[in-house]
Amino acid sequence: MGDQEQTRMSDSDMHEEPQRDDEELQSRQDVDSAGESGGSDEEVARLRDALLRTRAEMDNMEKRSRRELDKARKFQLEGLMRELLPVIDALEQGLDGGDDSESAHEGLVLTRKLLLKALEQHGLESIDPAGEPFDPQWHEAMSMQPSDEAEPDTVLTVLQKGYRLHDRLLRAARVIVAKSP
Repeated sequence: MGDQEQTRMSDSDMHEEPQRDDEELQSRQDVDSAGESGGSDEEVARLRDALLRTRAEMDNMEKRSRRELDKARKFQLEGLMRELLPVIDALEQGLDGGDDSESAHEGLVLTRKLLLKALEQHGLESIDPAGEPFDPQWHEAMSMQPSDEAEPDTVLTVLQKGYRLHDRLLRAARVIVAKSP
């Protein structure tokens, strides 16, 4: 019977320890809740501030994403337009040649017109600065030529038109600029 008694004691000891753990846990929770109730206003203020900052950050991210998406949409065709500029140049050179028959010339004029119209609908603008003041932002001076007729730093001749897409330069206009005689 001695063994059974030890077993009973160990069983009762086992039941007492979980009770002690539960009591310790409850007392810790009481201490924690007492500390929280004293600082709950501070905690609420801290959490409210964190929430406001998070909302502001999310709003800023949304606005930035919209701006970047608008910019991407605006300039998505930039590469294609850069590749089509030599085609436009070739059409203009063909028109300037003038050796073709009337119907071929008319066909080139219409083709050039349709191509430019399609590209302009997507934001392409040509830069043809003949007679305008030289602007290094939009023009590339190939040479300077003395002129009595034009004021200095004025574009005399456009060698090659320039193009921009929504105020972004695709190619500067190549020009000859007037200088004092």
